Amino acid sequence: MQKFEYRTPRYKVDLPVLLILADSRITGRCREISKEGMSVEFPEPLATDSAGTVSIRYRNLALELHVEVAHSGTRTDGLKFVFATDQDRADVERLVALVAGSTGQRGPVLVR
Repeated sequence: MQKFEYRTPRYKVDLPVLLILADSRITGRCREISKEGMSVEFPEPLATDSAGTVSIRYRNLALELHVEVAHSGTRTDGLKFVFATDQDRADVERLVALVAGSTGQRGPVLVR
């Protein structure tokens, strides 16, 4: 029997992002975000298990976070946040709370 793992709520967004992997700078669009990571559209699929830094802005909040490529697809790639500090985690929680508040959603939306 498989162990069931709960996922944190995801919120649909449309935010510009800049991903830096090694010497590459790749612009894309964040389409979903949660406290654990984000789903992003890039021009080309990313290499799974790559690591880098993503920059994202929303209202008066600008974040630069360490990420790992969790999965790569034909339309979107999944980035997992790698928290170096408790402050990084708190910043992402603040960003997600701002996004959740602006979507008008009363609660999390199930995204498959």
